[in-house]
Amino acid sequence: MKFLTTYLQHGEEIRYRARIHIFLFLQPAVLLAIGFICYFDEARITQYLGVTLLFLGLVSLVQRVFVKVGSIYAVTNKRVIIKTGVISRRTVELVLAKCEGIQVIQGVAGRIFGYGSIVVTTGGATNCYYYVANPYRFKRAINEQIR
Repeated sequence: MKFLTTYLQHGEEIRYRARIHIFLFLQPAVLLAIGFICYFDEARITQYLGVTLLFLGLVSLVQRVFVKVGSIYAVTNKRVIIKTGVISRRTVELVLAKCEGIQVIQGVAGRIFGYGSIVVTTGGATNCYYYVANPYRFKRAINEQIR
């Protein structure tokens, strides 16, 4: 949050801040669970498979923790600010007056668990953001500031 408050311009206020959904961690959790089951099996080949799956699950978990910690999606009264990355940072500013299209993509799991992807189009550039919690609230917050 400190990054966001220091990044604001004069007279700019945060109207909405989106979070990344916890569903981001489903794949590492499944890999770790299958890895534990395989590791404690008595067959030697499944133990090797278990170690491999545990390693892949751990690497995936660490990577997704960095994604969760290092991502900020915010709507202010002047622009949409999106920051990703912990070590190397990528910041995208979308001026609200230039937003041409906002699209929400939700699969069946996204509808059930309340997450989705947001696609924002501005001046020919398309930006996509995944695992956004409550994506329609994020879209509504952008639309309210455009008016």
